[in-house]
Amino acid sequence: MLKKTLVVTTLFFVFGMAQAAEPKSHGAYIGGGMGTSLFNDDDAFAGFTRDDSDTTTMLFAGYKVFKYLAIEGRYSDFGTFSIDGAAFDVSALSAHLVGTVPFGDSGWELYGQLGYGTLEFDAGFGIDDDQSAAAGGIGLRYSPSPNISLGIQADAFVWEDDLFGPSYDLGIIGTSLTARIIF
Repeated sequence: MLKKTLVVTTLFFVFGMAQAAEPKSHGAYIGGGMGTSLFNDDDAFAGFTRDDSDTTTMLFAGYKVFKYLAIEGRYSDFGTFSIDGAAFDVSALSAHLVGTVPFGDSGWELYGQLGYGTLEFDAGFGIDDDQSAAAGGIGLRYSPSPNISLGIQADAFVWEDDLFGPSYDLGIIGTSLTARIIF
């Protein structure tokens, strides 16, 4: 899956470069993304059989307050993971500040984000847990028109958990291809 994703992304960026445009400097936007996710348990479950990767999807909406700064809200579904056959779904609601650094008027921009949110763990049968988590990430985006941007980004949600006695630094990393429409 990752190999196909990289091939499609490369082809898009190569063929799309001919019609680059600088993205709009202000305005509301919506978007979404899809990719892969990885659960890092800091060896909290060492010795157990783990399935720690799945597909991630996200929806986001935001507002470009300034040319280089936006405020964004997200819903992320990181998929299903399992420990010794016990499956649990993980999703997040989060808010982010997104800063961009454009590469001139080429239509390319590097962006980073810092955020905070709530992760929800649902193991079924009424067993669930919520954790507050810090978020950070980086991405590269290309705009074939002022209103449309396509990109690739990596985000990490991290939190500290002492449910199992000692304290563990847990995290979920999502890497996604994204599309955004600016109004």
